[in-house]
Amino acid sequence: MTEPNATPISRRQSLPLEPFEILSRVSAMGRTLVGVRAPGALLERIGVFDGLRLEDGLLVAESAAARTVIDPSVIAAIVADVSETPHDTVLTYVDFLDADGVSVIKVTALEGPEKFDAALEGLARAPLPYVPPLARTTVPVDASDIGGVPLVAASASGASVTLSVRRPGAEQSWSGPLEAIKFGHSYVNVIQADVHLHLAARAVAAWNRAVVGETLTFSAADEAGQPIGLAVSGPRNAFEAMAETV
Repeated sequence: MTEPNATPISRRQSLPLEPFEILSRVSAMGRTLVGVRAPGALLERIGVFDGLRLEDGLLVAESAAARTVIDPSVIAAIVADVSETPHDTVLTYVDFLDADGVSVIKVTALEGPEKFDAALEGLARAPLPYVPPLARTTVPVDASDIGGVPLVAASASGASVTLSVRRPGAEQSWSGPLEAIKFGHSYVNVIQADVHLHLAARAVAAWNRAVVGETLTFSAADEAGQPIGLAVSGPRNAFEAMAETV
């Protein structure tokens, strides 16, 4: 058990700068959680990450519900990490970082370190110092948070919608009906078998609305009016419960 305030046990290692090669191995890890993070929003597709292909210089992986697009030129470092958390769980992941050390895309293995290590076998590795997880927001959240408005409306409608997150170097989307939206632990959450969305409390100050034919798209903006990279789109009937002013 990790003692309070002690540095967790960590096996953090650099991997070769070969995004296509390493992402092509991810399917051998079994079920994974693949996350793309925008300011205040994290969208994670869950399942076997396979079918990776190179398309016009970009890395593309699609499933029945999800699509991930990565610009390999933005990736400056790749790190493998098997770390014990302060809560005595083990995090096993590969993080693809930009030149500032910020995650472009993160792949968390859900079937244990044995499959994780087997998938990466043969790759050169070099030890790296422990890096603590990103701090979580502690801002309280409740059902009045504007970030949840289109999600709650879409959930109530039962219609299929698309969640998408975009950041420099990567974009990811998932499509399908939304189950119950959960407000807790300072986040607005979509938690389903094949997708998670974690939206920090008050990360969204407004939703900018666009209409193309019968499709509505709501793009999240922060307090400065800048887009954060999160969007929710779908047919008009998916958002009938929303006020026109949102």
